[in-house]
Amino acid sequence: MSASSSSPIRIAARCAHFGSCGGCAIQDLSYEDQLSLKAGRVSELLAPLGLSPAKTHASPSAWYYRNKMEFSFGDVYPPVAGGPTTLLGLKAKGRWYDVLDLKECHLLSKETGALLGSVRAWAEREKVPPYNTRKHTGFLRHLVVRESKNGADRLVSLVTAPGDLPKASFLGAVHEAYPATTVLWGTNGKLSDTAIADQTEVLEGPGHIAETLRFPEGELRFRISPQAFFQTNTLGAQTLYGILRGWVKESGAEKVLDLYCGGGGIALSVAGLCGEAVGVESNPSAVADAKANAALNGIDNAKFFAGQVEALLPALIALGVQAAIVDPPRAGLHKKVVEALLETGPALLFYVSCNPEALARDLGLLQERYRADRVEVVDLFPHTEHVETVVWLKRAG
Repeated sequence: MSASSSSPIRIAARCAHFGSCGGCAIQDLSYEDQLSLKAGRVSELLAPLGLSPAKTHASPSAWYYRNKMEFSFGDVYPPVAGGPTTLLGLKAKGRWYDVLDLKECHLLSKETGALLGSVRAWAEREKVPPYNTRKHTGFLRHLVVRESKNGADRLVSLVTAPGDLPKASFLGAVHEAYPATTVLWGTNGKLSDTAIADQTEVLEGPGHIAETLRFPEGELRFRISPQAFFQTNTLGAQTLYGILRGWVKESGAEKVLDLYCGGGGIALSVAGLCGEAVGVESNPSAVADAKANAALNGIDNAKFFAGQVEALLPALIALGVQAAIVDPPRAGLHKKVVEALLETGPALLFYVSCNPEALARDLGLLQERYRADRVEVVDLFPHTEHVETVVWLKRAG
């Protein structure tokens, strides 16, 4: 990432693991310099299109802002005689197969280090072996933690290879260091190094957490299951969705599409500001979450459909929509989605991007029919190079 002005001044990073850990890349910059760097990156990429960000929105919290993290287990190699055998933390910078044994982390919550330490010590006491991703041997694979930032709910999910788990002692290790309200045990028998479980058992609690998004006009409640998608920065999501709420209200759009809707966060956030919100998502479980969250909030003017956006979009546009919100994955818009928008797209398009390079490419293609009127930068991931951008586009002719 390059700066748009003079080089920023390096400062002392808060975390002792900075430089070795793959979690934070720019923690050694002041937060003000981080924001300038991110806005500068977006400006440089959009400048050839004649665009630049009008505003840069800081994350409401620069520390302990994440509501979800996935930690990995690893084995100590080469083995140490009489020493520890288990590593638990994040992947080392640039080395996907190497686990960095974390003693602290300032992204999730203050109890993170204590939780990791307690689970690590439990594994040593119980002689439960960590999984080796190269040899595909061992048992302990991942520790997934989810937290409500506007509530007290906290979830801990242990993902292992198939086998037997000493459940009671694991529960004891969690509660010794961390105020979990739900504890889960999932098994993943696949070779792929993911924290997605094939089967999940609830060891304690309701099996999910509740989160709330707060806006000046009211609140939205969400039930978040272990593998459900939810914006990782809860307070930052309130800022991002707040911008979209304002834009939808200002536009006066009656029917709004939410493409790549995930668990329905955007569609549900804007549903009260239009006549109907329609969400499309390829993941059926995410669509089920969206429908459940609509019911939870008593929202009856939001509909959700499972399917590929590129397959369903032409038919949805034909229903007569005034605005579409697109929040695609890092790769950006599918070429068939771009083609459909250019051919018969709605009058307004609100583009939410997590990848400035893909955004610049797509905006260049969309310029054939759309003109970008507003660009704003939203920081959802302090201390990392990731940045969100939102763009208001109007159809020209």
